[in-house]
Formats: sequence, structure tokens, C-alpha cells
Amino acid sequence: MNDVRRLIIETTDRIMTDMCTRELVDHAEQGEWPDQLWQTLEVTGLTLTGISEAAGGSGGELADALAVIRQAARYAAPLPLAETFMAAVLLEAVKASVPSGPLTVVSDPREFCLARIDHGYRLSGRASGVPWAGECVRIMLLAGDGKDARLITLRPDQCVLESANNIAGEPRYQLQCDAVELGEDQIFALPELWNFDRLFELGALTRSVMMAGALDSILDLCVQYVQERQQFGRPIAKFQAIQQQLAALAGQVAASSKAADIAAETYQTGSAAMEIAAAKSRIGEAAGISAEIAHQVHGAMGFTHEHSLHHRTRRLWAWRDEYGTESYWQERLGRNLCSAGTDNLWSALIKA
Repeated sequence: MNDVRRLIIETTDRIMTDMCTRELVDHAEQGEWPDQLWQTLEVTGLTLTGISEAAGGSGGELADALAVIRQAARYAAPLPLAETFMAAVLLEAVKASVPSGPLTVVSDPREFCLARIDHGYRLSGRASGVPWAGECVRIMLLAGDGKDARLITLRPDQCVLESANNIAGEPRYQLQCDAVELGEDQIFALPELWNFDRLFELGALTRSVMMAGALDSILDLCVQYVQERQQFGRPIAKFQAIQQQLAALAGQVAASSKAADIAAETYQTGSAAMEIAAAKSRIGEAAGISAEIAHQVHGAMGFTHEHSLHHRTRRLWAWRDEYGTESYWQERLGRNLCSAGTDNLWSALIKA
């Protein structure tokens, strides 16, 4: 880790420690937008880390942005940092300026139809589970006109939005567009390398690092709790059964952290389809195992609303299903390996 990234992580951690409290997360889950937290992160440039200054970002590398997203996930920050980053990456790819404010992305645009009309384009379609759409200043999606994919930027007032939440209480909107006419500043031709699969992979990468961050936090909460909780006159950390559970949890967290790091590093240097598939599936498995262990270790206390453990575990359960479940990525990983052929299978495994 270089000095710049260390400083970014420390700054994000300091802001989250001071501002992203349990009460703030609770209020956000009840529909209150944490404007002060967003403004603080935006002023410090952390919402657009990894985006070039020419595009309106703060500069830095993609791994720097993922470090911010991962650190925010440790605190269950109720903000669309991952979505804003993904949207900004798309805008940068088409050489468009990134607006200030939160942004979001439609993860599955297959039900949208982009039709050419005399003076431009018209968009119709619908999507479900669009993160933070009602709270964002722009909504991005990829749509095709029969020839190639194009980037569409929508204003929330151009869509019909129906509010809903995922299991973590995060906004996930139903979105409907009925023959929306697009201005010239709302549609962009995408570079050759960008397509639906690459956007989906980037989404899976962000969810992988988010889950890795939440898992880091869960391990910290468990270690702290077993040292404080007394039973039979001594901390429960002294009991062998608890130690075994913590060891198993630490193993899951370590594997998830490494998988997320490898996927992030590889994506920055080029294609990382195999690494993302491995990370999303491995961390998705760890999410279920780790949440179970964490609640067992905390006992009844961990199931109360007053304890912050559920802020992390509910997000793990939600994020593991977004941008492909572990079975989806395992199947994709298996198909990629099998396509290498029997003679090249071992070399493909080593490369992966």
C-alpha cells in the first residue's frame, strides 16, 4: 500500500468514525438522507477518488476508489459511493464531465428499448432494484439501438420511481421510463471496450470489496465483544469453543480480503473477469458463514436492534445477491476454465 492510499484510508476512517454513527444509519434506513456525511465526503474529494481531474474527479487510481468504498462499508455507510464511482467511470469513459452530487447506475438494462427518432432518441423500459435512484442527481444506464451500446444519463424527474428497500434498508427503486425523449447531452457512444458485461463485472467488484469491508468490521466487533462479555467470572474469549469460532471467522475474513485485493489489483491493469468471478463467489460464501458465526458469538445481544452487528450482516445478505450470486459467478468461472480445454486447464488455473 502506498502513502497516498494509506492517507485516503485514514481520512475516510476518521470521517466515518466521527459521523457515521449507529443512529445515523438507523435514521437513513427510515428514509433520512445523510446529507452532512455526503457533503463532507464530497468536499474532501472522496466521492470521486479514482476519477481523473479532467473529468471532474479527485485523481488517483481505481484501487484508491475501491479503498474508500471498502472503508465506508466497514461502517455500513448509507451512501451510494459504489454507484457514484461506477457512474463516474462511465462518464469518464465517454469524456463527459462528472456532475457533483450522488449518482447511480441501472445494473440490468435488458428491458430498455432505445429507439431512434427524427431529432434524436427515445427511451422506454423499466428496471427494479435501482440503488438510491430517488436520492441521486443522475441515473446512468447502458442501452442499445440495434447496433451498439450507448450510455444514457437520466434525471430522476424523467422517470417514474417507486420506492422500495432491500433487506439492509437501503433504497432500491422500481424505475419506469415511458418514451422519454433524450437531449443531445444525455446520450453518448461508448468506447469499444465498454459493454454490459464489463459494467456488471465492475458492479460485482464493488460489491466484493464492500462485503470484504463489512467482514473486517464484523471480525472486529466479535473480538471486542468476546473480550468484554463475562461468563462464569471470565471473558468468553477464554473459552475454547469461542476461540474455535473466532478462528473460523478470521479465516473467512482473511480469504475474502485477499480475494477482493487480487480482483481490485487485476482490474486496474486490464481484464479481470476470472478474478472478479472468484472474488464475488468466494466472498459471497464467506458472507453467509461469517454472519452465522458472528451472531452465534454475540448470542442474544447480536439479534437486538440496538447493537450495530445487524447493520453489517444485513448488508452482507443484500450485497451477496447483487451483481450475481455466488452460484452465477461459480458457473461463469467454471465455463471459462472449461473453455480453455483439457490440455490448457492447469495453466488456466495457475493464471487465475
